[in-house]
Amino acid sequence: MGTWAHGNFDNDTALDWLDDITGQLLDEIAETMESPELLEADEPDADLVPCRIELLCAMAEKGMSPQWPDVQLLAQWKQIFLEAWDSSIDELEPSEEYKRERRATLAATFDRMLALAHLAEDEGEAEED
Repeated sequence: MGTWAHGNFDNDTALDWLDDITGQLLDEIAETMESPELLEADEPDADLVPCRIELLCAMAEKGMSPQWPDVQLLAQWKQIFLEAWDSSIDELEPSEEYKRERRATLAATFDRMLALAHLAEDEGEAEED
């Protein structure tokens, strides 16, 4: 179709690029989930995975939804991440307040992703009807 409106993402080239970027973020998350030791609280990916999710969520909330993996897989990602974080955070001796608040933030980040993926799934089903 080419270009259909004046917006920055209202053309095929921009949407193809967006699909590449969101696909890369999802691939990086998926790769990390295959090695849970990379998700321990003192590992860089323990910080980067939530950032990647945050970017995907922000894009989805602006109408630029990624091609989310199956919602069940995303729920597994949440479980894998939080188990790795929970099993390793005490070694860093954080305050109880930090530990509680950071875990809540991490869980909320995954829950936000899950809600957006559910919404995209529901919208996809509605379009099929």
